[in-house]
Amino acid sequence: MNIGIFSDVYFPQKNGVSTAVKLYKEEMEKLGHNVYLFVPKYSKDYKRTEKNIFEFPAIKFLFEKEQRIALPISTDIFKIKDLNLDIIHSQDPFSMGIFAEFMSKLLKIKHVGTHHTMYEYYRNYLPLIIRPTLKQTQRMIKNWCLKLDKVISPTNNIKDLLVSYGVPEEHVVVIPTGIDINKFNKPIEWDIRKEYDINPDEKIILFVGRLGPEKNIDFLIKVIHEVYHEEKNIKFVIVGDGVERDKLEDIVIDYDLHEKVIFTGGQPREKVLDAYKQADLFIFASYTETQGLVVLESMAAGTPVVALGKMGVYDLLNHENAGGIMIKELNENDFAHEILRVLRDKELYKNLSENAINFVKENYSIEVSVKKILEVYENLLNIDKKQHL
Repeated sequence: MNIGIFSDVYFPQKNGVSTAVKLYKEEMEKLGHNVYLFVPKYSKDYKRTEKNIFEFPAIKFLFEKEQRIALPISTDIFKIKDLNLDIIHSQDPFSMGIFAEFMSKLLKIKHVGTHHTMYEYYRNYLPLIIRPTLKQTQRMIKNWCLKLDKVISPTNNIKDLLVSYGVPEEHVVVIPTGIDINKFNKPIEWDIRKEYDINPDEKIILFVGRLGPEKNIDFLIKVIHEVYHEEKNIKFVIVGDGVERDKLEDIVIDYDLHEKVIFTGGQPREKVLDAYKQADLFIFASYTETQGLVVLESMAAGTPVVALGKMGVYDLLNHENAGGIMIKELNENDFAHEILRVLRDKELYKNLSENAINFVKENYSIEVSVKKILEVYENLLNIDKKQHL
């Protein structure tokens, strides 16, 4: 098949959607398909080396420096028809998603979309004067989904949410975003302990993600403060960058944790994978995740998880042998208690680690996910053929 993937985010932007798109492309190409990406140009200085990527002029989003707003005005538009695309797969409802819908109608190609993000929780990035209401955001999501020939939801929880917005149940198929398990078997190259002078007897507690308010990292710092009262040999390593970094660094100083909390900033994909493998525990308190890829990646590395069980993360950790501990609500004492329990109980730790690896391997490999996505494509193409007979 010739597959066109349209996305408003892609590397070097570091987030779950960028990772998902890259993994889709790599796995589909392994299976012999031709995959073409249509993404915003990141900057004049950034040169892509991957093949089959079409970039469109873009401007920086004023309220989030890493985000780009694509302007689908390019001579590359005239090349799309020559690609003989069989299917279009968009990753969001914004500029590239709108462009994908336009090309779908123009070329009479089936259009699939994945609902990666809980946009309702990201309205705070917009100033009040242009911020949509919750109802308006939900209506926008519903309208986008109804324009698609099929909607892919990463979890049942998110599917139920879309249905509650008015999207027909049969219009949505649940396919978790898989991860490349093989990459977790490679030797570690980025030695975190050496770079940040972490002692061998100190336990590394890890967070990976964008430093935005929806991730509740300020809450996690307070939890670490609680843990530190009972366990001195810890280091909290925060991998990522974002609008809240200055605020979070101030909180660390306020809690006198400047010797216990490390901000590494945003890191290349390879270093992030090394961080998972060296951590003793991964903690996460976001309430906006459609799935929680960072949780899955930590588990794939055999690193147990203590996380808030909301939305997509709930769908992961509510399984009996998932390899993580789910906290029902944002409660500092509950989080701290479970962190200490996992770090101190060697038998529990061993079981969680083994279960995590097996759980991801059996249920969330990129091979399984892409196979299911390709089946969605093929079903739509078969329906289209029958309609034209």
